[in-house]
Formats: sequence, structure tokens, C-alpha cells
Amino acid sequence: MEKVELEFVCFMRGGSGSFSTNLFNTIFSSDTENLKKLSLGFPNEVEVVNRYRNEEGYWQELLKKLD
Repeated sequence: MEKVELEFVCFMRGGSGSFSTNLFNTIFSSDTENLKKLSLGFPNEVEVVNRYRNEEGYWQELLKKLD
């Protein structure tokens, strides 16, 4: 599991730090244009959220990686 994926799982479970929490909340609430801007500075984080939103089974895949 990549570091950003672990950070995302911690965020989804309510256990991430304030920076990660704010970053993922911002990504989740951003429109397409602002997502493009965020991806310039945080490409991995935006990719993880996009995969979570659009790729069936991605969340389950992340949880399996924790085992």
C-alpha cells in the first residue's frame, strides 16, 4: 500500500491529521476546475479520491491491502 493510500484510509476512518483531513475534505468538495489545480500540487491525493469515486471495488482493495 502506498503512503497516500494509507493516509486516505486513515482519513476515511477519522484518524488522519489535520492537514490530511483538510486536504481530502477540500478535494472531495472541489469542482472539476479546482481539482485540476489541486492535482498540480497533490497529484497522488487527487488520484486516490478519483479512484475511490469512480473505480468499483477500489475501497475494498485498499482494505484488503491493510491485512
